[in-house]
Amino acid sequence: MDTVGKVIDSVHTSEEEKGQIRIKLQELENEINSKQMDINLADAQSTATDISGLLQRSWRPLIGFSAALAIFFEFVLKPFIVFFLGIFQVDVGPLPQMNMEQLMPLVMALLGMAGLRTFEKSKKITK
Repeated sequence: MDTVGKVIDSVHTSEEEKGQIRIKLQELENEINSKQMDINLADAQSTATDISGLLQRSWRPLIGFSAALAIFFEFVLKPFIVFFLGIFQVDVGPLPQMNMEQLMPLVMALLGMAGLRTFEKSKKITK
């Protein structure tokens, strides 16, 4: 909205016109914020219990849990499996490999967002 305000300053010359447009711009911004709050309220009051409701409320934890499972498999479970198969001289094909080059940026983004959320809460910026 600041960019629009700068354009208004450069296009209109009269202070009265600038003031009217700024008021209209602020009204539009307030309306957008009001609509977003309505959407957030409807989302929070959702009582959907089927699979779509579950996924709607838990997609972020599900992504985090999936990433944690992949990291656990790649760095903890797979080395133990290979070790124990080697001890008992069991010959198997190669174990599946996780594409860590794609997974780690996702994990770092999730950790970064969680860290920012913690910082916001500690500074009492949000609830």
